[in-house]
Amino acid sequence: MDVLGGYVLTGDGVISGYVCIENGIVVSIEDGVPPKEPLAKGLVTPPMVNSHSHCADAGLKIPPGITLEELVAPPNGLKHAYLKELDETTLKENIRRYAETSRRNGIGTFIDFREGGERGCSILREAAPSAVVLGRPLSNNYDEDEISKILDVADGIGISGISDIDHRIIEIIADQVRDRGKIFAVHASERRREDIDLILSFDPAFVVHMVEATNSDLLKCAETETPIVVCARSNLFFGKKPPIKRMFDCGVDVAIGTDNAMFGEPDMRSEASAFADVLLSQGGSAEDVVAPMFTNGRKIIYPGNKIYVSEGMPAALNVLPCSERSLMKDVLRSGDPVFTYEPKGEN
Repeated sequence: MDVLGGYVLTGDGVISGYVCIENGIVVSIEDGVPPKEPLAKGLVTPPMVNSHSHCADAGLKIPPGITLEELVAPPNGLKHAYLKELDETTLKENIRRYAETSRRNGIGTFIDFREGGERGCSILREAAPSAVVLGRPLSNNYDEDEISKILDVADGIGISGISDIDHRIIEIIADQVRDRGKIFAVHASERRREDIDLILSFDPAFVVHMVEATNSDLLKCAETETPIVVCARSNLFFGKKPPIKRMFDCGVDVAIGTDNAMFGEPDMRSEASAFADVLLSQGGSAEDVVAPMFTNGRKIIYPGNKIYVSEGMPAALNVLPCSERSLMKDVLRSGDPVFTYEPKGEN
């Protein structure tokens, strides 16, 4: 039997205790002091889900003074020009490095909005098999065959925003994605406020950003149980502060994503630290970071028995260094290594 101990993230919150593992399965979660020396001490959690990324632009250097629209707006933003010129070998290597850095940082998977149509999705699938791939068509004109081919490779479709594509086309694409039982997601109200009623009419699995959202917009997301993925570091880079406290006050499920790789490494602890700084500046509590950091992203892609550490689940687990006196402060510190436990049969 292997033991991981200190604190455990369960469906009842964080408890002081330990996890017992046999044959690669969590067999029990116990309170108190473990019966043997743990393999690792700290906060035991499932692997984190990076709920929004663009991993392919990892090699792009951002020039000073560039605006958000100049950088990322399709089809002529600097990012898109960079991706068009990038050779496939370099692209694959950038993605592999991104995936490996993610793994070292305790990220089990990342939900990537992948540019480049069917081929772009295939490259990501090959270079990072554990990624959740949300493809994007090459053209803003609807092509049923192109969407079908993307969905043969990808886990769904992630579009740039309703301001960039004809609304009737978005509706058709969203219907086609749902007919295949896959994920449809969208950037929303990042550069400017957009029509939330229209966005929600497409029934997205989640929306990203909502920086310019009103309280009414946020309440509608809560009412429709549409999660919002916040990417604080990229928003702050452009002088935008996501309304995280208002999201919580309105009852929204909030998850965390690291956004474009060109902004920084895929490090959920650094991202969650920036998230916490914004939340504290708005009158929130650092303890509210736990669900966005560890569980709400998992809710998007996993069934309920894989959200928290629970008996019977495969013991793919992280242990993040922490102490009793400053648990959350320690967890958000990205310098200390994450211990990763992988299920491996007989122990």
